[in-house]
Amino acid sequence: MPKISTGLTLTTDYFMRNFYQNNREACQRNGRGNYSRLELSYEDSRALSRASKRMISTDFGTDEDEDTEIDETMISRIKAFAETYNNAIDSANPDDNETKHYLKKLKALGKSHAEELGELGISIERDGKLTIDESLLKMADSSKVRKAFSETNDFTTQSLQISKRLNAVVHDNLLAQINGNGMKINIKL
Repeated sequence: MPKISTGLTLTTDYFMRNFYQNNREACQRNGRGNYSRLELSYEDSRALSRASKRMISTDFGTDEDEDTEIDETMISRIKAFAETYNNAIDSANPDDNETKHYLKKLKALGKSHAEELGELGISIERDGKLTIDESLLKMADSSKVRKAFSETNDFTTQSLQISKRLNAVVHDNLLAQINGNGMKINIKL
């Protein structure tokens, strides 16, 4: 498990580029317009899988650690996770029944953890997206932050499972669209 260093502050952009490592243009606001909704859904669900894995495997420390303060790097990581989560909700196509199913599951997941996340300054909006109040997050109890994003927490483990399934469905839809148009491309998985 990588432990977040207190000597170096990593930015939200750093984590976003890491989560979208296969297609970094898809994480940039000005680059997203170059893709279809289906392509974005593929990239966003893949990035959310990666983000969830990285949140689960990050060592945020223990309650016994002397320095349990929520540092800027931890905040950047959480903000990048939330942005990736929100991108996955934005790009999911509600016209496809399977995609719609996983979109509903992702939104329900956030709502079922609203109280826990709310204690960290993370609210769940009506559309299922996460909104972070950075000043509240900075003041949040670090043990609650560790608990919310640990491998034993249902929120992160379920976001990983849902995003993997969503990605598989979108991948199949993308291939069907390509094959239906007679196009041939090699999708790197």
